[in-house]
Amino acid sequence: MAEVEIPKWLKALPLAPVYYPTETEFSDPIAFISKIEKEASSYGICKIVPPLAKPSKRYVFANLNKSLAKSSEFFDGVSSPAFRNAGDEGENKSVFTTRNQELGCQTSKKTKGQCQWAVQKQVWQSGDTYTLEQFESKSRSFARARLGMIKDVSPLVLESLFWKAASEKPIYVEYANDVPGSGFGEPEDALCFLNNRMRKRRLDRKYMRTVAKKEKKLHAQNDSTPTSAGGNNQTGLSQSSESCHGTSLTNSDEGLEEMHGSSNPSSNREGTAGWKISNSPWNLQVIARSYGSLTRYMPDEIPGVTSPMVYIGMLFSWFAWHVEDHELHSLNFLHTGCPKTWYAVPGDSASSFEEVIRVQGYGGQLGHAASFAVLGEKTTLLSPEVVVESGIPCCR
Repeated sequence: MAEVEIPKWLKALPLAPVYYPTETEFSDPIAFISKIEKEASSYGICKIVPPLAKPSKRYVFANLNKSLAKSSEFFDGVSSPAFRNAGDEGENKSVFTTRNQELGCQTSKKTKGQCQWAVQKQVWQSGDTYTLEQFESKSRSFARARLGMIKDVSPLVLESLFWKAASEKPIYVEYANDVPGSGFGEPEDALCFLNNRMRKRRLDRKYMRTVAKKEKKLHAQNDSTPTSAGGNNQTGLSQSSESCHGTSLTNSDEGLEEMHGSSNPSSNREGTAGWKISNSPWNLQVIARSYGSLTRYMPDEIPGVTSPMVYIGMLFSWFAWHVEDHELHSLNFLHTGCPKTWYAVPGDSASSFEEVIRVQGYGGQLGHAASFAVLGEKTTLLSPEVVVESGIPCCR
């Protein structure tokens, strides 16, 4: 079996923090983000694992097909129809258009095995038109061809292969970016998850008070000493009730949608994993309108800010170094498929990072303003090795 050498700089790159919110914490996105913001901001990025089971691929694909079908303007100028008869059952599937991305080194001059100019430019030529299933099949074929006989395909291995490919003869991959739509289902009530959770907590407290009164009355009737009606039993019951909150369900495999159904036989649909995440306040179709978020006051929908966009990638597809629109926080939810890796620099190091980009990436040929403008075009691919060697903190 082929072995892949992991660069030392990549091994040493620190990992961003990972958070596992309880169901109670998960019920209020803005409060939870505010809670972790100080620690997470020192890294520039973090990972949040929902306390819910993972929706099935079938559920995600169904939602994506629905949202793609609604975005008819996305298909203007596309030679293929907005629907394509695909699959054994002959059902119509929505299609999307990819873009070609260049990954590799155009110049023959290399330094330390890398391109002298580390910045890469995306090639925004139109790719092809696919259904989700067709693109998945093509992506799998490409991955098999590139990975060959590699046995251990860990994230570190894939990242090593990616940065190696970035310094070799250019190859082209396909990537669908800024696709209007979502893999989340339409929420029945944008605040359903929050309201249900708050109502449950209120009922729990009411129940506890009722039980406590009954316990007190019972002890008062059966014990000869008034102090026996006191707090030991009441306190113990309260602790037992609180220990039932905050169950965490993480790293679930696909296909658990039915396994985590509701205990109520009449509401199986509401108990599915897909329904739960879609009706939670973290649904990216509604989270911008959450209580405590300034974006809830924006009167119009702005794609990518108040409404989500979909990104459909394959092995070695990439997204450039960038700062989010208006320097807002950004949320990225991985619906299905293989893991993806993000690299980040904390906001406090933004100015130093931009200077490294200007000198190392653009060869010092651009001024500060021009360099910042080019960086804003989201076409800059620079190895984190260059970043950390310049003394700038970077994580993955």
